[in-house]
Amino acid sequence: MILLDAGLLTINATLVAQLVIFLVMVAVLWRLAWGPLTSRLAARQARIKEGLEAAEQARRDREKAEQEYRARLEEAAREARAMVDQATKMGETLRQELQQKAKQQADQIVAQARGEIDSERQKAVQELRAQVADLAVQAAARIIGENLDARKHQQLIEKTIEEAELRA
Repeated sequence: MILLDAGLLTINATLVAQLVIFLVMVAVLWRLAWGPLTSRLAARQARIKEGLEAAEQARRDREKAEQEYRARLEEAAREARAMVDQATKMGETLRQELQQKAKQQADQIVAQARGEIDSERQKAVQELRAQVADLAVQAAARIIGENLDARKHQQLIEKTIEEAELRA
């Protein structure tokens, strides 16, 4: 056996055998355990990375979907407001039209009533004139004692009524 004495470390065959066995074990472990272990760790790391990327993509898709949802919701709200505004305007227009038609009808009724009143008044005035004329002829005939010509008498009465209207 070879003996080398270096103080604290003595090199002998046992040490060399242990060193060779250790190196063989490291090589075997490297080949059988470390290689598959590192490949499994690398595969796991890749799966984790893919999962994180998928989660990030899902988060981006979710945010995009939320933005689209908000945009659609805002568009629907705008459309609803526009519909309400349009309905309000249409209602106001309809109210104004109905109010205007009612006013026109009321004005027509008033105008028609005034026309009828004027017509009736004229008719009453004409009847009154005729009655007054007849009464005047009868009174004049009694006073004078004779009957005047009806045409001449009518002219005289018309002239007197016109003079009376001018004074009034």
